[in-house]
Amino acid sequence: MMAECDFYMNLYDDFIKTRDDENEKILWKMYKILDLMKISDEKDPNGFMENGLRMIMLLFNRFELNTCDLNSFDLNEISPDKKEELHFILKTEFT
Repeated sequence: MMAECDFYMNLYDDFIKTRDDENEKILWKMYKILDLMKISDEKDPNGFMENGLRMIMLLFNRFELNTCDLNSFDLNEISPDKKEELHFILKTEFT
């Protein structure tokens, strides 16, 4: 099963790629719900499915993209050292 953090980062990155286009956002939402259903277990005691759905709907309904979001760096293009540093920061922040 994909790690929760990776799934959430992928959700956000793909949401940014919609560039605030309404049609793209609708397609994004449908595909991400399908992805979540494929990788999650409905009996997961940690609530991964519920949290994933909550994040999808919050991004879709309430999050407004700004120029900082649209110009953000892609984590795949960051050097391995910087990526490790970011993972360490995220891990200490959320665990």
